[in-house]
Amino acid sequence: MAPAQVDRLPDLGAASGDELSGAAERRLGESIMRELRSEGIVWDDAEFTDFLNRFAARLISTGPARSQQFEFFAVRDKTINAFALPGGYIGIHTGLMAAAANESELATVMGHEIGHVTQRHISRMLSNQRQASMMALAGLVLGALAARSSPDAAIGAMSLGDTLATRSMLSFSRDAEREADRVGLEMLREAKFDVRAAPKFFERLQQFNRYNEGGMPVYVRTHPVTGERMTDLQLRIQDLPALEHRDRIEFRLLRARALAVGGDGVDSLAAAKRTFDQQIGTPEGAKDPGPWFGLASVANASRDWAASDGALDKAEQTLGAPHVFFARLRVANSLGSGNVSRAREQSDAAIRTYPDNLAIIRLRAQVLIAARSYRDAIGLLREKTADFKGDAELWRILGEAHQALGERGLAHKAAAEGYLMRSMRLPALEQLRLARDAGDLDFFNGSIVDAKLREAEALYREEMKDARRW
Repeated sequence: MAPAQVDRLPDLGAASGDELSGAAERRLGESIMRELRSEGIVWDDAEFTDFLNRFAARLISTGPARSQQFEFFAVRDKTINAFALPGGYIGIHTGLMAAAANESELATVMGHEIGHVTQRHISRMLSNQRQASMMALAGLVLGALAARSSPDAAIGAMSLGDTLATRSMLSFSRDAEREADRVGLEMLREAKFDVRAAPKFFERLQQFNRYNEGGMPVYVRTHPVTGERMTDLQLRIQDLPALEHRDRIEFRLLRARALAVGGDGVDSLAAAKRTFDQQIGTPEGAKDPGPWFGLASVANASRDWAASDGALDKAEQTLGAPHVFFARLRVANSLGSGNVSRAREQSDAAIRTYPDNLAIIRLRAQVLIAARSYRDAIGLLREKTADFKGDAELWRILGEAHQALGERGLAHKAAAEGYLMRSMRLPALEQLRLARDAGDLDFFNGSIVDAKLREAEALYREEMKDARRW
């Protein structure tokens, strides 16, 4: 790891001190998330992020997780993995999404990670082995920063693996793994998922290395599936009633898209295309919209816009109805091919049909900017930033529209709002100062900038105090 990257780590504080409170643990998680976002580790894909959080809502509304704060985010990586960070931030790899045979298997992993959070396993580790844990958290961020160049080693660190100390110090204990299993099963049962999926999925992951040259999946290495743990799962499940769970179309479509776009490079796209071609070569697969949507996603990533539209036609025919995912990809194909007029017509229809879909809203704004309809884009974005208060990307696009019109102060103000959404205080402060100094803000917006600048400076000072206390 380059020294410059080490210097960019958040200040985790001294190794000694009291156990982190829930609020301090959350702020520590925010600090780590800032690094992950700044390095592009967090995949800001509206479809995936929205699905993950809506899907997880069924689990976190159950008794074991109720009243706690969670945020799920996607990592575009083909490795099969998921991980929990301090404060309830939980990352899900596209590789895990692609590998899950059904919704209950995905819920199994999510429930397990939620269990680590609800039982405060990370906080316990910080309390019991303060020095080693601080090393682990530093390693987590270092690993995240290295993810692009060495995903396998990086994700080991991100999962509190054994890169900086012994495995016994940094991995969750066997008792913690069993406790997370117990809590996860309880959530699955209450949320009406199939609890039998848990041992099936873990057994399949254990067998994965027989068919994969890369060896055991990362998730199994960082969450060891021991015989004792499997026996405990089976014993708990035998007393629970069987429940059939039917997967929704959104899961099936996004699982295909995860396989299509989860890897990097032409080889990964070619491998995904072969998989989808094999699936649609069977009578059952030919009637499934998932593989067709996967092919459409592969073609889009390959910039073969016509082939993507053709596969979308097949996907819609097999589903027998339009779908917001199809509408979004059609607009993206038109915009990618340079047919802005068609993209505008399609996005106009899409936003009328799906007015509250964030992916459609973002794409509609980008189409309006491509069409040089900057005022229309600004009008849309001003409305939608009020509806989606936590979405930083809408603010970034709004800044782009203002910049195109030469409205420097408003452009910097919008950029600052986006950074504030991500708790990235320093770049937000820089943008607020640039907005103040631009000289073209009216009294109203200038007052807002001044107020936000004072607030951001106060919050940044408080964060520095927290870091020293940690």
